[in-house]
Amino acid sequence: MLTEGYRWQMIPTYAECLIVGGLALYHLRQSTHSKDHPSVQPAKRFAVMTAIKRWITALLLIVYIGVSAALPILLPVFSFAEPQGPYPVGSTTMVLEDERREEPATDDPADSRKLKIQIWYPASLGTGTGKSPYINHLPVVLEGLRQAISIPPFLLGQLKYVQSHSEQDAELSTDQDRFPVLLFSHGLTGFRNQNTFQVEELASRGYVVVGIDHPYDAAAVVFPDQTAMLKLENLSGFDAYEKKSQLWVEDAKFVLDQLELLNGSDHKGIFSERLDMDKVGMFGHSFGGATAAQMLLADSRVKAALNMDGTLYGQPVPEGGYGKPYMQMNAESSVDRLAFERSLDQAIESSGRSREDYEQFWAESADRRKRAGAGEGYSVVFANANHMSFTDFYLFSPLLPPTGAAPRQMHRSINELSSAFFDRYVKGDTNVSLKKVSQGLPHLTMP
Repeated sequence: MLTEGYRWQMIPTYAECLIVGGLALYHLRQSTHSKDHPSVQPAKRFAVMTAIKRWITALLLIVYIGVSAALPILLPVFSFAEPQGPYPVGSTTMVLEDERREEPATDDPADSRKLKIQIWYPASLGTGTGKSPYINHLPVVLEGLRQAISIPPFLLGQLKYVQSHSEQDAELSTDQDRFPVLLFSHGLTGFRNQNTFQVEELASRGYVVVGIDHPYDAAAVVFPDQTAMLKLENLSGFDAYEKKSQLWVEDAKFVLDQLELLNGSDHKGIFSERLDMDKVGMFGHSFGGATAAQMLLADSRVKAALNMDGTLYGQPVPEGGYGKPYMQMNAESSVDRLAFERSLDQAIESSGRSREDYEQFWAESADRRKRAGAGEGYSVVFANANHMSFTDFYLFSPLLPPTGAAPRQMHRSINELSSAFFDRYVKGDTNVSLKKVSQGLPHLTMP
């Protein structure tokens, strides 16, 4: 408790230490007392008490060993895989405010839209102020996740001990004059750090990666003067999400505007004239992936987009595709018609929506995916994966991963493919073959 802080899962261990220690002190006292006064305690009674104490101690020792072994296995303080790129990784956070837009999630018309971003980038080794936390303000973020995740968030307190590979406020690498830029957008109920396995890898390979927290749709966004907690909305269907899609697109466009200003003059002295704003891509998970796809239509600065298992909400996909490089990564369970049919009755019962509504939604989703694959569009399916396989989530506990989709192998494959995609279409390396890269990775198909 003194060295690492209080952890509620260790309560049985704390208690056992006290009990065993108390029994040891009691035994020592009784032994000393018996030597001084041999007639106080008959030998038979002493033997019985000694045997009882030994059995209690042995039982507590078994429980102690079980708890000590089970906790690191079931609720591990895991480590992220070492980034494979040539650069160390730096990280910094910033708060941005768009005074032109009102905050739609609050009742006060004076509230303007504020965003929090985190930037991961190629760094100069040893120039930071220490390791960046994996998740800042963890208790608040976990409270926001209470509405969204399948395990009680109080079980995840060990995440405060998880280390990232990023150095806080390190200097940008001087190996090249400018670095290409990638935006990252989380899913609904997610948060900017949810794909740390991926953003650090991309930064190590020479990208400045900007993660956006979308307030009131993220689990929690902690600003210096307030906290924007998740506000879940009961939305369904493409029309219902149209307005929210536009909000997130405007967030992403505003971030690009601010990066252009940052490129002119960065008060932290990290990025001034170091961002290559002619080489910009975007990627995201779930609704954030749909936002990345929409940015291909909404902003000429975005040259390529990667969507990880996101339904294509927003403006309909043009007949000929997006007209720019686009990759759709799909979990097998998300595009499997049989899986959809197996879950249909339960979905109808829990939501109150009709079978016809679900069938229409499935057909429209499939049609949008098909159109998005036209031109320079790619579609990849990961076997045995589900929606959360594209995030850090399944590293939190071995009780979580779906059968067959080992999280670390998924992450390696996602990193190799996303790096190859952006290397080709943002950096402009025409020697990269996405087909060849995909063929060397297990459990995925690229038609």
